[in-house]
Amino acid sequence: MDIRFHAAMTRADVEMAEHALRSLRFHLHRQRNRIDHIEVKLGNADGRNPHHDSYCIVRVKLHGAPSATVVDMSANVLGAIERATDRVCRLTEAQWRL
Repeated sequence: MDIRFHAAMTRADVEMAEHALRSLRFHLHRQRNRIDHIEVKLGNADGRNPHHDSYCIVRVKLHGAPSATVVDMSANVLGAIERATDRVCRLTEAQWRL
């Protein structure tokens, strides 16, 4: 399973990327042979809404299926990673059943 990250490489970003990597590997372990690659983008929107400023964008490409993107925003990037990972897991299971 090829997992790629797009983020600025500060120490905090590296720790968040490692957390996202562990979470994705744990949740998608059963489907690892069905996945071409996963792209993850972590960041801070610094926008108008201070309560929802961290985001996790996960794009997953399955064998023989179009790619799908999951976006989650939260005040806490760890929470955004966990919710996005859970949604990606459910999405890959649903796409594979179709």
